[in-house]
Amino acid sequence: MAAAAAKAQYSAIVLGATGNVGGRIVQLLVRNPLCTKVVVVTRRKTDAFADARVSEVVVNMDRLEEEVAPHAQGVDVALAAFGVGKGSARMPEEEVRKIEIAYPLAFCRAARAGGARVCGVMTAAGADPSAGAKYAKIIGEKEKAVESARFDFLGVYRPAVILGNSNTPGVLGCVMPLLHWAMPSRYHSIHKNDLARAMVAQSEQAFLAIAQSNAPREATVKILEYKDMKPFFIKGDSDEP
Repeated sequence: MAAAAAKAQYSAIVLGATGNVGGRIVQLLVRNPLCTKVVVVTRRKTDAFADARVSEVVVNMDRLEEEVAPHAQGVDVALAAFGVGKGSARMPEEEVRKIEIAYPLAFCRAARAGGARVCGVMTAAGADPSAGAKYAKIIGEKEKAVESARFDFLGVYRPAVILGNSNTPGVLGCVMPLLHWAMPSRYHSIHKNDLARAMVAQSEQAFLAIAQSNAPREATVKILEYKDMKPFFIKGDSDEP
């Protein structure tokens, strides 16, 4: 029984924990009895997470893979909710590519080398490496890049407008759901808490399947758009701070 219980527990490493979605991911992990340790990778010291299971690792982002590697040893699940989002329009393309592709890829490589078998990465609706729109193209390339790390299970989460986000006008929380009927589900707005819940729950589900030898033998990549994430939502969760 003890061995079975140990198999059901996991440790996690998170990139983007100081952001809206990443912060919620860490909150969910520290409340989860199955999660025994959370390593938070940040660019500067924050002390934002007062929990004995959370350790904060401050890194030079341009040396992220090298500096994260020692702290990623033995982790089970890697979660990256990291990116520039709509701010990309005001930034040089080289900088956007660094933030959206180079840093998440370095994080994924370090986590995979440390033993992580499951990874969840936030991208964006419409991601397509062959897209004409610059941001959609870059995000599509991000997906291909992190896929190359070859996790046993990679979940790619594609939100459209993220509600409850400090960068998103509050009025959209009322307006966007009223327009859902007129748009494809992949472009439905999603609350940051629901997105975080989906990333944690799907990753945990995938890890438990692997730990219990119920997962496919080949590496699996699952793209989750709004309709795929919705089953993980919990009523009232998106109303919490």
